[in-house]
Amino acid sequence: MGILARVTKTYTRQEADEILRRALAAQPASDGISHDDLVAAAREVGIPTSAVEAAAVELSDDQRLSERADHIRRRRRSAFLRHLLIYLVVNGGIFLVDRGDGGAYWFQYPLVIWGVILVVIGIGQLAPDRRSLLRRAERELDKERRRAQRRSSSAARKEGAKEFEAAVQEGVSSLLSVAARTIRGLHADGGRYRVNEDEAENGAAPAAAGPAAARSRRQRD
Repeated sequence: MGILARVTKTYTRQEADEILRRALAAQPASDGISHDDLVAAAREVGIPTSAVEAAAVELSDDQRLSERADHIRRRRRSAFLRHLLIYLVVNGGIFLVDRGDGGAYWFQYPLVIWGVILVVIGIGQLAPDRRSLLRRAERELDKERRRAQRRSSSAARKEGAKEFEAAVQEGVSSLLSVAARTIRGLHADGGRYRVNEDEAENGAAPAAAGPAAARSRRQRD
């Protein structure tokens, strides 16, 4: 019985990408592939998990950057439309004033000068360069990350200060409790008192103050 040799075909990167794209397109519509399934599939073809994780993070950052760039474009278009509305309203008012004045017309000067400025601004806001938008979006995201880090550090410092204050209060409470127990112990032995030598010589009768005072009186006698 002969042994059949199986030859493994090797695909280029472009061919592998196209095969995977067509295979995914042929699958029925679904909500997508979970991250764990994607990592498992990559592991099956020899791609390390760390590479998949790094690629997923990079893709997420690129998507967030692209979304912020689109938001900046919409924001600039809205600003241009507001500027255009102000231009039309103001110059319409200037025209009505100039017409009612009865003299030589002069409304065209602010109309032309302002219009040229508006056109220059509109070129940059309606047809912005994609790379400049991405740079602007990256700066905004970096600023937001630094602001979030500062808020996190401030919250951590406040939490640490609260924990330190609570520890100090607990320590003070423990010291006060020990002091209170010591004072109560002294009050419990309050029947004892010392008699000085002058009172003993003058015949003052000291009150009994325990075994120690009794021994002292016997020694003096």
